[in-house]
Amino acid sequence: MENKRPEKKQTDPIGITVLVAVDFSPCSVIALRRARTILGQKPGRILVLHVIDHDFIVRCIHNRLGTEGHIKKTLYLRAKAKLKDLLLEEGLGGHSTEELICEGTPFIEINKRAVESGADMVVMGNRGNTGDMETIFFGSTAERVLRFMKRPVLCVPLEEDQD
Repeated sequence: MENKRPEKKQTDPIGITVLVAVDFSPCSVIALRRARTILGQKPGRILVLHVIDHDFIVRCIHNRLGTEGHIKKTLYLRAKAKLKDLLLEEGLGGHSTEELICEGTPFIEINKRAVESGADMVVMGNRGNTGDMETIFFGSTAERVLRFMKRPVLCVPLEEDQD
């Protein structure tokens, strides 16, 4: 499978496309702000992506928290509402911002959506909401994205990490 970006014409008014991966952690909110700063007044668009982790859905089903359909619908509706609220809070409700919500393995979906959208850059926090043992031993989503992404990736730390 070839990993080509869609062709952009030189007169294309869209400018650069930045994909921002958001899991609603403080670090991902800072990443969203950084993407807005990167674009500044230049024409461009921000694609804000939230991935509903398929493994989390499987764990919910295994623990009998509901049917697969109910769990997926609940997680999707919550993510949609949280994303809408976040974009309004950050002043990003305009036409140059697009919301994307999908289900899958986060690092795979981030890579896939970056390719599909022709994103010039991916911006994400360097740590998300998870703090489990799997992350410690096998690497975080950010590390996995960096390992497999063929586009520039900016990993944004929490502000207290920037000293």
